[in-house]
Amino acid sequence: MARHDPALATISHYVLFGDEQPDDDPQFIHIEDIRTRSRLYEWQITPHTHRRMFQIVFLTTGSAGVWIDDRMETADAPAVVCVPAGVVHGFSFEPETVGWVLTMSELLLIDARYRRSRKLFEPLFGEPTILSFADNEDGARLISATLDEMLREFQWPQLGRGSMFEWMVRIVLMAIRREHDRQQPLRQPVEERRELFTRFRHLLEDNYKHHWPVADYASSLGVSQARLNRMCRSFAGKGPSDLIQDRLVLEAQRHLIYTSATASMIAYELGFQDPAYFSRLFKRRTGLAPGRFREEKMAEPFPH
Repeated sequence: MARHDPALATISHYVLFGDEQPDDDPQFIHIEDIRTRSRLYEWQITPHTHRRMFQIVFLTTGSAGVWIDDRMETADAPAVVCVPAGVVHGFSFEPETVGWVLTMSELLLIDARYRRSRKLFEPLFGEPTILSFADNEDGARLISATLDEMLREFQWPQLGRGSMFEWMVRIVLMAIRREHDRQQPLRQPVEERRELFTRFRHLLEDNYKHHWPVADYASSLGVSQARLNRMCRSFAGKGPSDLIQDRLVLEAQRHLIYTSATASMIAYELGFQDPAYFSRLFKRRTGLAPGRFREEKMAEPFPH
């Protein structure tokens, strides 16, 4: 039985950074200028997560250091950052950076009414994405104009505001998806296998702490283990066993960076019965023992 300890609950969870609000409104959409909130925190948005929210940060001028889980990247305007629910992220904005922060309920994005368009946007929902629009002026202009109009709608409510938001959200997402594919073109149409892979990732997210064997995932998806293995290698470059271990190690890294929990506490929280086995697995996957990993991350300036 996994054990729980309060020390594991210190990663900040927000609907909006700095605000403690309910995060279960399926119609939630919020937009604001980057400067509105960032100025209050001296342009430093410390690492945090949004449990059920998908966030888009679009920079029109300036730049930002973007902290995603255990790495730092740079976004130079014009650029977009897409942050799926549950991803630990933070920003170190250049002062007076201009742009928008669009936050929306992930339930709104997977609504059955939008089944056809949902498939178009799924590549943006699975992994955090940073895209430069430096050589796509038309795309940047479309996103900028749409977000600007959304902000006006947000500030001065009019008839049908909810529907307008939903339509404009999809304009923004489609512009981002097109740039995503332009920078990472698909080799061939793979919608059916992509949908299966997405279902596997959702199952993994729900069950990685339960340590399901690959056979259980294959059975739940209604496919053979061989087909599941081929599909995972096609989309992720590794088999399902590796992806399961990757997810466990990622969660362990988050706790080591953002909580004070010991390695043993983290091991039990993640469903391991033997902390020593957890430590061996962690070192095998990362090259560092848990304690050494924490020491190195504590020495990095941004997340602390």
